Amino acid sequence: MAEVVDLGDFRITYQRHNKYDREVCQHKQFELDDNGEVVMCLLCGKQISAFFALRLLTQDWGRIAADIQTRQARVAEEKAKHIHLIAAREVERAWRDRRHVPTCPHCGEGIRATDGFGRGAINLQIDDARRAQRAAAQKDQP
Repeated sequence: MAEVVDLGDFRITYQRHNKYDREVCQHKQFELDDNGEVVMCLLCGKQISAFFALRLLTQDWGRIAADIQTRQARVAEEKAKHIHLIAAREVERAWRDRRHVPTCPHCGEGIRATDGFGRGAINLQIDDARRAQRAAAQKDQP
């Protein structure tokens, strides 16, 4: 039974056989020594073959890649869920600065805490439509 593992640009096909040595280290914590071109286990001190280390890596690569994708999805979800908190922290950081005030991203004028920022609100769909309309008008201008 052959197993194929894709590691970026590398594609490794591993042909499994029934031969299995139970005496070989299974710790999966290795040190690669360039001096002697050997692979040593950090836990038990046994020298193992580079082939065996590569085989252990490819066996676990699917799980490792799935863990990475799960973590990336979780981080993206948390960031999307808390984007308003990130924006609030940025505004608070900007207003805590005693020498500067934040500026409007559209007109460039300074916005002060006394200007009533946050008292008014607009429907999100209406705001999206207005932004799209402004973007289309700017695109049409030469």
